[in-house]
Amino acid sequence: MSATHTETTNLAGVKTYRGSCHCGAVRYEVDVDLATTGSSRCNCSVCTKTAAWGVIVKPAAFRLLSGEAGLGDYTRSEYGHARFCNTCGIRTFGHGNVPQIGGDYVSINLNTLDDVDLTGLMVRYLDGRHDTWAILNSMLYASPFVPANH
Repeated sequence: MSATHTETTNLAGVKTYRGSCHCGAVRYEVDVDLATTGSSRCNCSVCTKTAAWGVIVKPAAFRLLSGEAGLGDYTRSEYGHARFCNTCGIRTFGHGNVPQIGGDYVSINLNTLDDVDLTGLMVRYLDGRHDTWAILNSMLYASPFVPANH
């Protein structure tokens, strides 16, 4: 993809997106305005090793459609649970309560959205590795998998 790529997908407005794990056992819907909400990537060891790329929504905007019985739960802190498919291992979403971000939340792993081009989505890179959560950088996402003139 060219560094001068400027075309972006229309991510504006609240839309319902569907997502799933690799094998399809875990399926969900989420209502979110990706253009306004933006997204984040963290450099902590868990997020780096799982390639987590998230967007945070309120629980009312998230609906688990299938796979609840087959969800694994990894809890790293008192603030949240990373949920993954026990069949294929894909981490689809997380949830918890962090007062600093407004209480109850669901964090969607954007890599698990189905059939969505996230080109043009703002990504905030956060320093979780050092527990500062400072924004290290912000930039628009350009997919390496989508041709420059799509």
